[in-house]
Amino acid sequence: CCRVATMRGAVPLGLATAAALEAAAVHRPAAVDMKATLGPAEWRAAATAHRERVLALLGQTMKQRADHPVYNFLYKYYHFDTKMLERWSPGPGVLLLGIGPSEPLLWQGRGWRQLADGSGFVDAASISKPSVRVSLNAALEVMRRTASRAPHLHCYGLHEWAMVYKPPSEQPMARHQRLPLRLSQEEVNEVVEGSTLACTHFDAFRFFAPSARPLNTARPTPSRAAQPLLEQPGCVHANMDLFKYAFKLFPHLPSDVLADALEVAIAARHLDMRASPYDLRDAPMHGFETCPIRIENEEGRREYQHQQVAVARRAVPVRRRLIECYQTALSALRDGNADGDGDGDGADGDHCGVRSSDREVQQRSEAHGSREQAPQAASSVAGTPERSRAASRGA
Repeated sequence: CCRVATMRGAVPLGLATAAALEAAAVHRPAAVDMKATLGPAEWRAAATAHRERVLALLGQTMKQRADHPVYNFLYKYYHFDTKMLERWSPGPGVLLLGIGPSEPLLWQGRGWRQLADGSGFVDAASISKPSVRVSLNAALEVMRRTASRAPHLHCYGLHEWAMVYKPPSEQPMARHQRLPLRLSQEEVNEVVEGSTLACTHFDAFRFFAPSARPLNTARPTPSRAAQPLLEQPGCVHANMDLFKYAFKLFPHLPSDVLADALEVAIAARHLDMRASPYDLRDAPMHGFETCPIRIENEEGRREYQHQQVAVARRAVPVRRRLIECYQTALSALRDGNADGDGDGDGADGDHCGVRSSDREVQQRSEAHGSREQAPQAASSVAGTPERSRAASRGA
């Protein structure tokens, strides 16, 4: 029978549910593609597991911590809404039943469609504005190109050093971390001047000290326009940005993809800080290794490459899933535009032929309810496994 991906795998739906879906399909317009239905117990279990996982990743609190070198970067740099991270989304094509007007575990904000009968789903019409489509297509292009390239493993995390580079004649720049340096300013300068800067990521390069920018050898010079030409999968910042791309599409992707991206971003930022010139010994980083990776010597550079490869491998299946989620969302918009009667450019979210009518989705909900009394199957046929986890194990 049917399965739907949740936090740690697939929730089996009983044969009665599968039959209900089949029966309801005849009432559904072609542009509406509901692949699964989850009852209250099923989706609440998935939502609870998601919240527990996210809290564990963030040290059991959603509060910003300005003095934490890993978490403060994620909060300040990506400016994400903690409710979007904390509350669960099933992603597209899943109808949820038994939903109250205000569910603390469920995302019911932008992109959510609540029906009068207590069911609801993620509505693709909320991303149909032209400006949103342009933004999503741009992100998809960067991820596709990144995935197509071999990783560069010779940058050694020197972008953090280039940010604090300061020749004697230059005024000091404001630091983005409230941490002391583990080397003197003269030693930091020597490392930068004696190394080959090869930063390919614009959002790291743009924070270089002015005198460090001409030392960067990546060509073309990193810029927003050149991002699709330069991004590569060995870059810790490119792998951190998977978190940004997951948020950009939310709630039109399953929350386990967002949590997977958060996991990669934390690992990448942790590596970033350990390879930096900052002294982490007194930083409040409970549960994180604070011993520096001394990229100023050969042994440290080998260690950095080893850790860099490990992060890049973890990012591969997450980037792949994100590409699939983006393709699914954009394909739904294209299909809806072809089947609907609008041009997809309206602002009320009721165009493109993507948004189903309340009556049609309620028919599906009623069909599910009418079969609920039938005995549930004890087992289900194999469904699609969670690709991120399987690919991570095989990497």
